[in-house]
Amino acid sequence: MKFVEQEVIPKWWIPDKFEFVDSIPKTSVGKKDKKVLREKYKDVVLP
Repeated sequence: MKFVEQEVIPKWWIPDKFEFVDSIPKTSVGKKDKKVLREKYKDVVLP
């Protein structure tokens, strides 16, 4: 928040929440599987 107060970066660049996971699901070609991630975290509520 120090950089936001100094107007170095905008406040919307700061994440509202961090979610630590053991692994990220990937597709057969090695890309992040966004469909699975969206389904898994669809009920997460941000402050």
